[in-house]
Amino acid sequence: MLLRYAILGLLEGQELHGYRIKAAFEERVGPLWPLNFGQIYQTLKDLRRRGLVDGRFDRGTGHVGRWVYTITAKGRRALDTWLARAPRRPQPARDEMLIRLLVLDGKTAESRLAQLARQARVYHEWIAALAAQRKAYETAGHDDGALRLLATEAAILQAEAHLGWLARCTKQLDRVPASPPAEQRAVPAPGRRLPRDAKLARAAHA
Repeated sequence: MLLRYAILGLLEGQELHGYRIKAAFEERVGPLWPLNFGQIYQTLKDLRRRGLVDGRFDRGTGHVGRWVYTITAKGRRALDTWLARAPRRPQPARDEMLIRLLVLDGKTAESRLAQLARQARVYHEWIAALAAQRKAYETAGHDDGALRLLATEAAILQAEAHLGWLARCTKQLDRVPASPPAEQRAVPAPGRRLPRDAKLARAAHA
């Protein structure tokens, strides 16, 4: 969905082929949002079918020929409508660590804390790499790299926020004992009377 509007924006005021669209996107946004040609050409096909872009085959010189695209008046209206629309709310967290902790439910506290520590190390390394990239963009000082710098800073802030969440998870789970395995949760302690419902269930299966 977002790629559709990125392509429409890149095509405003210029005619581009698929390779140049990919290069222009990466020049501005940087390597943190990688695109592949399959995504680009499928989106261009959809945009053309909807009448949002026009395409023509350019035989040119020095190459075997390629399709080039321009935005249509309908495409400009669609782009303006999208820009005027309120941004969507953040997506709910669907982090891999939640699934790892789910799988480790009932295991030792050490195993859960070790998973959190491993994830934190990965994020610390990622932040260090991003900080080096940010410094390179700042040193270059080109206006063309302003959007790439902002994208890098966004990635750093997201990673730092995730580290804060991991620290909160560690603090919380460090003081909560692991849950017993599912097969042990319904087994009463020796000498303990079963609840009436459990007795009826056992009698039904006898």
